[in-house]
Amino acid sequence: MNMVHRLLTSLFAFFLSCGVLSGAAASDLNTIFELELVPLSDIVENPTVYDSTMAYRKVSVVGNISAIDKHLITISQGSYELKVDHTNLQQFTGFNVGDGVKLTGQFLYDPIGTSIFYPDYVLHYPIVEMGEVDISAIISNASSYNGKYITVTGNLTGIRSTMGAYVVDISSLDTDQNLRVSYYGSTDLKVGDMVTVSGLLNGDVLYSEQMGKKRPPLSLSTLIPGFTGLWTMIIIGLLVIYMKHE
Repeated sequence: MNMVHRLLTSLFAFFLSCGVLSGAAASDLNTIFELELVPLSDIVENPTVYDSTMAYRKVSVVGNISAIDKHLITISQGSYELKVDHTNLQQFTGFNVGDGVKLTGQFLYDPIGTSIFYPDYVLHYPIVEMGEVDISAIISNASSYNGKYITVTGNLTGIRSTMGAYVVDISSLDTDQNLRVSYYGSTDLKVGDMVTVSGLLNGDVLYSEQMGKKRPPLSLSTLIPGFTGLWTMIIIGLLVIYMKHE
């Protein structure tokens, strides 16, 4: 009985570990949105080190929104403040004074004027992962998802290559509403494919490093090559033996 019990325990532990490993891979954050994290104090006290005016450099910063003006947003970290460009209003849709943010972009130092950080990506901080979201829900209530990580599934209705990235249009499975996707990397996807995309929604664009055809849920035969009906019968038989000895 002890041997059967140990065998069943080992099998269940193996299947569980497969699921855990699969989930961990799916939850990895995309690195292009989070680069070298620099404290605001370092930028304020050593602005020339991070100045991207002459030498292109991207960094990430974290702070809390302390003021929102027409063209500039102020983020604070302790007693330090940083001015952030706000001309792209859609980047900050749904953000309010007091919210924590993580910004990735370029800092331009102006020794006689206002030094400004120009964000490429604006994230809620701590990071928020929303999981699977309907495209129609995003279109109708963009402020609830802006700056957060999401996963969407839809039909690929358009794809083109531009500036080292793909610009993709994904339509809702329930409506004809489209979501714009920016994707870095190679792909063999084509118009008409049903796809799943995971990434950061910022503004009216879903930025993603992970895009592929919609796959059916993983089965044991997918996780374990060669796992067939015979293996299923063996497992059931072991369960019956175990129950009889209880």
